[in-house]
Amino acid sequence: MPLLRVGTVVRAIGLKGYLGVGGSQGGLAVVSRVVLRRAGVDEVRQVLEARPQGRVWAVRLDGISDRDAADAKVGWEVLAERSELGEAAAGSHYWADLEGLPVVTVDGVAVGTVTGLMETGAVDVLVVTGPRGESLIPLAPYVEVDLDGRRIVVDPPEGLLGGAGGEPED
Repeated sequence: MPLLRVGTVVRAIGLKGYLGVGGSQGGLAVVSRVVLRRAGVDEVRQVLEARPQGRVWAVRLDGISDRDAADAKVGWEVLAERSELGEAAAGSHYWADLEGLPVVTVDGVAVGTVTGLMETGAVDVLVVTGPRGESLIPLAPYVEVDLDGRRIVVDPPEGLLGGAGGEPED
């Protein structure tokens, strides 16, 4: 089964082994097991509990029962089987669904391809790599994700992509 990144362990929470997982987009609420991955090492763990806590998800996994064990997982990616995730909530998207998509302006000008995403705490940011280098595009109301059409359409405000009217400069 294909695995999708649903977050990253960003900190330990409390003394009982809860992991603070950022960037989870709610996927942890529905999965029964996850894969923790770091440096080519995968650990399959059962999800015992997952709940939102501020900007992260507090997640308790089997085999991680104290703060030291949770601290040891900081920086590990959290992945889940696509079949367990279902559809993303309305108005949100799984990061893995966006990576690799072409980005174009509403006028059809190619900007590049999504090569990464950044979580800022306020709004996620697309990292788009194209012929003019790397652009950072916030997932704001002027961005339309068209998963059916396999593309992202941007109606950029002036200056976002460098030129007047938001179009890349020559």
